[in-house]
Formats: sequence, structure tokens, C-alpha cells
Amino acid sequence: MHSDLNSGTPRMVEKSTSLVIALIALTALCVGGCAMNETQERTGTGAAIGALGGALLGTSRESAVIGAAVGAAGGYLYDQYHKREDAQSENEQLRQENARLKQEAAQ
Repeated sequence: MHSDLNSGTPRMVEKSTSLVIALIALTALCVGGCAMNETQERTGTGAAIGALGGALLGTSRESAVIGAAVGAAGGYLYDQYHKREDAQSENEQLRQENARLKQEAAQ
């Protein structure tokens, strides 16, 4: 019976180590975020959230690493989506302004 109690201990230690690694990554992101551009911030935030999620849900350090990679990819894709949306919105505003100026010039 004593060996059954100890069999879960390595997993608990490994899980707490993964949580510490994820929290360190999140802290580093918060401290270093001042010098980052928007893409780096979103990618880093995704990585930190993914690492924390992987550490909480997974059973090994690899879970935190996989979570960080998936989170970083998600953060990057989110950033690119928003940049595309912003560019399309700006292009539409420029088209409208151009049409307005053409109408004014024609009068």
C-alpha cells in the first residue's frame, strides 16, 4: 500500500515543476513586454497562456512546452488576423475618401 501512495509523487513534482516554468515564462513576458512590438506581445502572451494551460492540464513538462508552442502559434495568428482586419478597414476608408475627393473635383 505504501508504494501506491508514492507512485503519484513523481507526477505531482513534475506537474508543479511545469507550473513553475509556466509562471516564470508569464512573469518574463510581463516584465519584458515594454520593449516588444504588438506581434511579439500577442505571440508571447499566447505562449505564456498556452504554457500555463499545458502545465495545468498536462501530466509532464512536455505538456507545458506543447501548450507554449500552440499558444504562440495562436497568438501569432490572432495578431495577423487583426492586422489584416485593420488594413482592410484603412483601405476602405481611403477608398471612400478618394471617391469623395473625385466627386468634389468633378463639381
